[in-house]
Amino acid sequence: MPRQVIAVDVDDVLSASAAGWVAFSNATWGTNLTVEDYQEDWAAMWEIDHEAMVERAHIIHSQTGLISTFDHDAQAATVLRRLAEKYELIIVSSRVNMHRAETLEWLDRHFAGIFSSINLAGIYDVLSKDSSRATKAEIVKRLGADYLVDDQPKHCFAVAENSVSAVLFGDYSWNRSVTLPAGVTRCKDWPAVLEYFNGQR
Repeated sequence: MPRQVIAVDVDDVLSASAAGWVAFSNATWGTNLTVEDYQEDWAAMWEIDHEAMVERAHIIHSQTGLISTFDHDAQAATVLRRLAEKYELIIVSSRVNMHRAETLEWLDRHFAGIFSSINLAGIYDVLSKDSSRATKAEIVKRLGADYLVDDQPKHCFAVAENSVSAVLFGDYSWNRSVTLPAGVTRCKDWPAVLEYFNGQR
């Protein structure tokens, strides 16, 4: 019998990405941000216009090696190795494809041998006639995943609409106060994720 598939996000699920982004912002532009201030809408986070945000985003994305310095969740590998005994684990991330090599290296350093495939949605990639991008929900559906572990409510809600069970991960300002629909369960940390999946069998 084929094993069920768990799709796992990277940023702020495996990697302390928000902490890394705000630390870089504070050092580079003299901001005074914390993880509580972080949001995907960088223009709103920085309180600047779209053009200025694009300029800063270009600077961030041109920092080769930056994301490789981000801390990993120390509990995640232990839990994921236990889950891998019963499930197939894959990565589904919104990261831009220009960071694929760094992402693969970082995952191999901290989570070697755990994931059967690495899938970057490229949601924020700049499109050309030779490129494409997809939502996480589309990728999860295409790959036949049964579960998604993600910190962003919008991705959890979208897969739940397609009858995929979602784990809303972490206790962050951007996911703390949302009301969860059917099919979405909140887990504040990796031990809670393990408890959740132990209850599925």
